[in-house]
Amino acid sequence: MKKLAGILTLAAALVGCTHTQVLVKDSSDERLTCMEIATQTAEAKGVLRDIDDKTGFSGRNVAMGIFFWPGIIVNQMNAGDARKAATERLAVLADLAKQKNCQ
Repeated sequence: MKKLAGILTLAAALVGCTHTQVLVKDSSDERLTCMEIATQTAEAKGVLRDIDDKTGFSGRNVAMGIFFWPGIIVNQMNAGDARKAATERLAVLADLAKQKNCQ
């Protein structure tokens, strides 16, 4: 019984780990400086790299496959949502950089 409880706890922890969520647009976007736009662009690209590291044939998905296979599906769905938001954020930041003539 303790072993089953341990496995269920681990499975819940693995499924509970979600990808970083990115806000696509912010009310303060128009006030961003070129340096802040560059910083946020780097952060959004980092989120995309992080998503790539945690999806597909990753250690995270292998562990979920062993202990709680539905977690793989949840992980992939969350990754798709997070990837879409990060990509849309990059487009917003690129537009802002263009409007502000950032280098």
